[in-house]
Amino acid sequence: MPAISRRSLLRGAVGAAGAAALPLLGAAAGPAHATSAGDAPPARWVGAGPFAYVHDPSTATGPRYLNDHTLVRARGRWHLFGIVGDSAPRGESPDSAEEITFAHASAPSPDGPWTSHADALTVDPSYFGEEHLWAPHVVESGGRYWMFYAAGGASGAAVNLATSTDLFTWTREPSGPLFRGLAARDPMVVRIGGEWVMYYTELSGPSGHHVVAYRRSADLLNWSEPGVAFADASTDATVSVTESPYVVERDGWYYLFVGPRGGYEGTDVLASRDPFHFELGGYAGHVAGHAVEVVRDGDTWYASAAGWFRHGLYLAPLHWRDTPPPWQSPDNPVAGLDVHGRLTVFALDAADRSMLRRVQTDPYTDSWSPWEPFGGPAGAVPTLGRTTDGRLEVFSLAPGGVNLHHRAQRPDGGWYEWEEFGGPAGAAPAVARDADGRLEAFALSPGGGSVARRRQRSAGSPAWDGWETGFGGAAGAPPVVAANADGRLEVFVLSPGGAGIRHRWQETPGGPWTAAWHPYGTAAGAAPRVARDGSGRLTVAAIGPSGVGTFARRQAVPSGGWAGWQPLFGWSAAAPAFAANADGRLEAFSLSPGGARLGHRWQITPGGDWAPGGEFGEPGLRLAATPTSALDSTGRQHVFAVTVAGLIRTRVQERPSGGWRPWAAFGDRAVAPLVAGSPAL
Repeated sequence: MPAISRRSLLRGAVGAAGAAALPLLGAAAGPAHATSAGDAPPARWVGAGPFAYVHDPSTATGPRYLNDHTLVRARGRWHLFGIVGDSAPRGESPDSAEEITFAHASAPSPDGPWTSHADALTVDPSYFGEEHLWAPHVVESGGRYWMFYAAGGASGAAVNLATSTDLFTWTREPSGPLFRGLAARDPMVVRIGGEWVMYYTELSGPSGHHVVAYRRSADLLNWSEPGVAFADASTDATVSVTESPYVVERDGWYYLFVGPRGGYEGTDVLASRDPFHFELGGYAGHVAGHAVEVVRDGDTWYASAAGWFRHGLYLAPLHWRDTPPPWQSPDNPVAGLDVHGRLTVFALDAADRSMLRRVQTDPYTDSWSPWEPFGGPAGAVPTLGRTTDGRLEVFSLAPGGVNLHHRAQRPDGGWYEWEEFGGPAGAAPAVARDADGRLEAFALSPGGGSVARRRQRSAGSPAWDGWETGFGGAAGAPPVVAANADGRLEVFVLSPGGAGIRHRWQETPGGPWTAAWHPYGTAAGAAPRVARDGSGRLTVAAIGPSGVGTFARRQAVPSGGWAGWQPLFGWSAAAPAFAANADGRLEAFSLSPGGARLGHRWQITPGGDWAPGGEFGEPGLRLAATPTSALDSTGRQHVFAVTVAGLIRTRVQERPSGGWRPWAAFGDRAVAPLVAGSPAL
């Protein structure tokens, strides 16, 4: 049997030998012991601050990446062990079949400075057929350090053990693998209720769902039959979104960190009183990192992250909150034409998250005003609406997700004062104009519990109807909205846990909505994007689970009927940004995980096939999020991209619908490099 790569397992490949090695996962060998309710406080919400780059595992022979890893404190220092491999060309995934060693480094604190040591362990094919080394996890017990790791081969997936007394020299357990499974990998071991519990990634059966399995042990050597701690029925064996499970306890609650969810660089958090049973309904937050580990240094909690598309270890402060973290807006920055036809850009200041505005003063010379304060509450990059007479309306999320605010432009180009907009404040709302010219706003509640709708009483009116709080149920990301060619609005939303995409639409222009949400697509990795091209047809794009690719689906005819899904891009951090050219052809921009490569494709004709496209970014420049694209009054596209340093770069078409100038700086003001889909902390 050929070597099994982590990439193939991410896509769900299971060898026949492995399939015969494990019965269908079901109940545990013994009953699950739920913790007593007692007087424990409610579960906390979890989020993380920005990640800082703290360790580069590269050597003189070239750049290397880290993937699944472990951090353990021992003898006054922190030690890091992790999957290590040679980095692939930017924007591409490496050959994970070559992951055959564990890197080792140590530091006085989790944020460094880290000192590299010789690799801790190298694959040994003579040891029961090891073919790779994946996902180490180290605990201390009885004066020894115990490293659990995944190392499958021709005999199937296996979880192995090596021990050490000094963290530098490791000896494999002579008796061989602790157990084998279908896709057993990513072990994590923790002490719960007087016994050791191992959580790991597994399949429920040869053609089953990906799950987080668990086993129990009294001595770290002998492990029980498997049980299931979390079964995500929204996915099947073609993709894995139960990787890198990590469980921590706090105040009587257990928190499961699991991914990749919301893209390759995303981890969801689920809370439960029972450490052996987690559900999507226990959603408690999101961390924008891959293979997230949780460590505590004194009173400070950290989330660490790594992955194929990065060059080492990243660290962020982990926040425990009483309220759900709000979600970042889909565009950063956001741009649109104002009442005088001037392209206007809004962003958040990097220093204090206050709202900034910049206006194009002359589209022919591409002159811009300086950045200027725009006032108002800014908990996330705002969203925009545009009235029938061309006036912009800005919708903003208050810090902490307290509520929504909006500010409307006057006919003379000035601005009215900020006003409260109320409503559910899980993210800045999605906004579109209906067939009657009225703006309609669709807002996600904190924590994603529901979607609400609100609309203007008449076109351009300052008065709005009340919120329709029961417009939609739970969602896994903020909704997106677009107008059909006949003016009917259509809303798309990600189901909780990325189980799929649902949509709901107006039955007549400006009229009532379908009574229920309808399935639109299978499992999706993050919020979709939608746009209308010059043929009048809508196109929806979404990434697959884990971000392994981007797919697009367009209407067969304007305002009705849908063709099948078609591939659009490879690995993607999020659904691509869409913008229609002056001639009606859509442009699409897709950022790779890690932000190193920006892909670009365009329709050959309005509503037609897509050109092959190619690289659109700058070598050596890493972007924080998928860029924004908007037309100016001359019909030229402007692309705005925020770098990881918080500076905006822009690229402009030479002429409407064709040709591009080189990238250029867009002012020297640092803006917040926020990532769509992530909590806007």
